[in-house]
Amino acid sequence: MSATEKRYVLLDRDGVINRRMPSGYVTSWDQFEFLPRALEALRLLALNGYTALVVSNQACIAEGLLGSRDLDAITHRFLLKVALSGGTIPRVYYCRHRAADECNCRKPRPGLLRRARAEHRFAPEATFFVGDCPGDLRAADDLGCSMILIRWTAFLEIRCAHEESPIVACNLYETAELILAAQYTQPREAAMAMH
Repeated sequence: MSATEKRYVLLDRDGVINRRMPSGYVTSWDQFEFLPRALEALRLLALNGYTALVVSNQACIAEGLLGSRDLDAITHRFLLKVALSGGTIPRVYYCRHRAADECNCRKPRPGLLRRARAEHRFAPEATFFVGDCPGDLRAADDLGCSMILIRWTAFLEIRCAHEESPIVACNLYETAELILAAQYTQPREAAMAMH
């Protein structure tokens, strides 16, 4: 990847950037709580040339728990906090449908990810998708992205070196560190393979 090419990271929202609500949905700004070090992680990614895009299911709209304008207001405030902390999220993609609607944009279907790719023209093979649900794996696979699964108990897990994807991390900050480590080891590995 040349220095002029943009790098992207696709992020789920709830459970990755902010705390999931026990009820399942964030329906007011008072309920929106950034997870520990999430803002720091977004800043770290931005400082290293990564643009984050949010791709999230928000069925609370179709279920009538929140209006679209209210969701947009929450989104505006969270993006402002991210920007003030030095992060970059230029675009948020929401599926506002219920699972029963069987739309193409609700993850694990890849519609929203494909839309993000069409609008930003990123290379899926050079892009990570970060989520906290195993269903996100299917959407990432369909698009051809590498997946990082956030699981708070990841530090307790023993993983074999030969184990396949997904990569598992404890939080978004650890995820950012893994992405940056991959960025700096790939060119070296490619150079070694040429000799």
